Amino acid sequence: MSKINFYFQSFGFLVGMIVGAGMFALPYAFLKAGLFWGLAHLAIALFFILVLHIFYGEIAFLTGGKHRFPGYVNKFLGQGYARISFLITIFSYYGTLLVYGVLGGIFLHNVFPLMSVFFLSVLFFGLGAFLLLFRFEKIGLVNFYLTLPLLVFILYLLGVSAPHIRLENFLAETGGKLWFLPYGVWIFSLSGFAVIPEVRDIFNHRTDEGGLKDFKRIIWISILISLFFYLVFIFAVLGSGGALTSEDALSGLKGTIGEVAIIIGSLIGFLAVFTSYLALGADFKNIFMIDYNRSFVLSWGLVVLAPIALYFLGFQNFVRTISLIGALGLGVQGTFIVLMSLKLHKFFPEHKHLISPKRKILNYILIFGLILGVALELRQLFN
Repeated sequence: MSKINFYFQSFGFLVGMIVGAGMFALPYAFLKAGLFWGLAHLAIALFFILVLHIFYGEIAFLTGGKHRFPGYVNKFLGQGYARISFLITIFSYYGTLLVYGVLGGIFLHNVFPLMSVFFLSVLFFGLGAFLLLFRFEKIGLVNFYLTLPLLVFILYLLGVSAPHIRLENFLAETGGKLWFLPYGVWIFSLSGFAVIPEVRDIFNHRTDEGGLKDFKRIIWISILISLFFYLVFIFAVLGSGGALTSEDALSGLKGTIGEVAIIIGSLIGFLAVFTSYLALGADFKNIFMIDYNRSFVLSWGLVVLAPIALYFLGFQNFVRTISLIGALGLGVQGTFIVLMSLKLHKFFPEHKHLISPKRKILNYILIFGLILGVALELRQLFN
């Protein structure tokens, strides 16, 4: 693999996984919480996301082998923690797959308004379940190629909405009961943990210290690239839509950018969330097959049936679901990543610098912050 292809594939896997469903919830979260809280939670979430992705990248890079998150937890923390990590992984993955289906149905409804959102979401789940019967070797890269049109659409959206952007639209809400909403949405939107092991596999031929530095550089650059497009999207949607901003971001812009642009954006958005569904579903199957030695058919059934059942049970508010998954899922997952990071030097004595006094302090700050985030999310949920 040439160096250009090497970096392109690495960035492709991560950016393709990060940019997706969460982006469409961000303008609405900003609207409900207010600009101040939207930006404040961005700063907090970005700090958590960057550090935890780097830590998880170190764990994956140094450990090697075929593992997914529960497998790493089992290796570093033992079976008790691995069982808990498996439960939180199930919660996060099922919730995310559910979000993809809900949003996919909304996008299809924008294109085919005579069909109900419910029917189109069920169709989304059915088609996704069928395709997950096949083994995907390059789904992460395909996900990136189909994310590229979405990135281009964001820039196009900025152009067509620019004449309608007004300062007062950013101040349509000043915050209130939903002041904490953007935190979980930002966490969800910027997370790319699921593909870190896959990106690590690309580095199989580079196990030296220089390879680790390049690996970490690819991680934080991918996150910042995704963040740039998110900020452009929020600026275009909220700046032109103001109080009319819808939960899926696009529906509320019909009077501003026109129905044709909405249809184009919805089709691109559908492709983006559908390929993300396949990428995450394939990774979820690998957790069952690689870390728990389950058969392909059983793993497939466990992955595809639960999100459909949740949808039929009425879990269809994708913004609140995203916030909950982000805050609770990363709260527990991030705590485990920090605990594994604290043990890296014991498994890899040649990397004692990974447990410096300053880094220990950072680890404890992270744990406190993540647990506080979980508590505040639960408080918001039951208010």
